[in-house]
Amino acid sequence: MRQSHLVLSNAAIMWITRAFLIVPQVILVPYLIRTIGEGGYGLYALIWSLLMSVVQLEIALQQGVVKYSAGFLAQGRLDEVKKIVSSSFVYSLLLAVVTSGGLLAAAILFIAPSSPMRTALTVVALIVLFIVPLTPYVAVIQSRQRYYVGAVLDTVSKYGSLLAIVAWFQLVKPSLESVVVITAVFLFLSRTSQVPIAYRLVPGLQNRPRFFNWTSFRLIAAFGGATVLVNFSLAANSTGVRWLMGGMVSPSFVSHLAIILMPVSVLADIIRPMTITVMPLTSAYEAVGNQPMLKELLIRSMRYTTMFVLAGVIAAGLLTRNILTIWVGSRYAFLAPYAFALFACVSFQLSTSSAHHMLKGLGRLKTVVLIYLIALVLVPFAAILALFHLTRNPYLSVTIGLCGGSLLCGCLNIVYGLKAVQARWRGVWIRIFGQSSAMTAAVLLPAWGIIRLAGFDQFLGRAAVAVFSVLLYFAGCYVLIATKAERRQFLDYGRVVGEKAAQILRIKKRLKAENTTEIP
Repeated sequence: MRQSHLVLSNAAIMWITRAFLIVPQVILVPYLIRTIGEGGYGLYALIWSLLMSVVQLEIALQQGVVKYSAGFLAQGRLDEVKKIVSSSFVYSLLLAVVTSGGLLAAAILFIAPSSPMRTALTVVALIVLFIVPLTPYVAVIQSRQRYYVGAVLDTVSKYGSLLAIVAWFQLVKPSLESVVVITAVFLFLSRTSQVPIAYRLVPGLQNRPRFFNWTSFRLIAAFGGATVLVNFSLAANSTGVRWLMGGMVSPSFVSHLAIILMPVSVLADIIRPMTITVMPLTSAYEAVGNQPMLKELLIRSMRYTTMFVLAGVIAAGLLTRNILTIWVGSRYAFLAPYAFALFACVSFQLSTSSAHHMLKGLGRLKTVVLIYLIALVLVPFAAILALFHLTRNPYLSVTIGLCGGSLLCGCLNIVYGLKAVQARWRGVWIRIFGQSSAMTAAVLLPAWGIIRLAGFDQFLGRAAVAVFSVLLYFAGCYVLIATKAERRQFLDYGRVVGEKAAQILRIKKRLKAENTTEIP
C-alpha cells in the first residue's frame, strides 16, 4: 500500500471509530449525573482524569519504541527491534512499579478508609501495574502504522464498559467504585488483546531477557524520560487543573469543568488520527536521509489539520449552547461561552500537533519538554491562581488560563517545528493558516448573520445552518484553496476507497452465492 494511502486509511478508520467512541462518552456524563449526583460525577471526573493520565503515561512510553522500531523496521533490522522491545518492557515494568506504589501510598496515607476515593485510587494503581508493561506491544503496532488497531479496540472497550455500568447500576446499585472498576477492567482487556496482533504484524518478534540491551535501554530511558515529562505536562494541564480546582472550589465545579472540557476531548480524539502517524514517518524519513519529504510532511500535515480543525470551530461557534442544552440540560447552558473559547484556542494548538510529533521524531526532546512545561503547566497554573485570587470566578480563571497556555503552546510548536525542517515562516504562513482562516471567516460571519436575522434559536434551525456552512467551507477549500496535486490526491484516494468497497461487495456476493448453492 502506498504511504499516503496508508496514512489516509489510518485516519479514515480512526475517524470512524472516534465517531462511534463519542457516543458512550456523551451518554455516560448525564447518566452518571442523574444516578450518582453532580458531586459524585465530579469525583468520578477526578478519577477518570487519573486513568487518562495512565493512558498518557502509556503514550509517553510508546513513543520511544515507535520512533526506534519504525527506523529499524524501515532498514530491515529485526534484531534491533527485539532489543528495543525487550529493553522497553523492563523500563515500562520498573516505571509501572514506582507509579503504582506511589498511588497506593497516596490512597493509604491521604484518603480516609471509608472514602470511595481510596478504592478508586487503589484500582488505578493496580491498572497501572498491569497495563503499562504492555506498552511495547502497542508501540510495535503503531511503528507499523496500524494505529487503527488500537482505535477499534478502544471503541469496543468503551461500549462494553458503558453496557456493563448500566447493567450493574440496574441489577445492583449505582456507586463510584463500580464505575471505576468496570472502566479499568475494560481498559486492561483492550490492551492485552493487542499483544498477539503485535506478534502477527512483526513475524519473528520476541520479548526475551536475553535480548535486553543496555544501549537500547538507555535510548528508551532517555527518550521515555523526556516523553514522560511531556505527558506529565499534558496530565497537569487537564488532570492537575481538575484536582486543583476540586480542592479550591468543590467537586461540583469539577463536574462543570469536565463538561467544559468534553468538546476539547472529542476534538482531540478526532484530530489525533491526522497527526499521530507523523512521528514514525519522521523517523523513517530521517533514517534514509529524505530531508525534502520531512519539510513537505510538516507543511502538508499542518495545512490539512488546520482545515479540518477550522470546520469544527465553525460548527462549535453555531451549536455549542444548543448541544449543551440537549446533552446535559438547560441549567448547564451558561457554560457555552467558556466551552467555545477553550475549544477555539485548543483547536489552534491541535492544528500544530504535527510539529510537536515531528520534533519528537527528530529527537528534539529538550525543546518539546520546555514547550510543554512552560505552555501547559507554568503559564496556565500561574494564570489560574492569579485570576482566581483576584476575581474569585473559577470559570473565568480556568478558561483564560487554559486558553493562554494552548495559544502559547501552538505558537512555540510552529516556530520550532519550522526551524527543525528549515522552512521559512513567511513562505508557509499563508499556505498553512492564511487561506483556511480566510475561508472560515467568509463562511462563519454570514452564518451568524443568517441565524440572527432569521431568529434561529432552536437546535434544528441552527443545525441546518451549521451543516450547510461546513459543507460550503469544505467546498470552498477544495475549489479555491487546494492545489491541483492535492485535488488529484483526494480523487485518487476516493478511487481507492471505491475500489475497496466494490471488492468487499463482490466478496460478499460470492460468499452469499456459495452459501445458497445446493450441495448434491
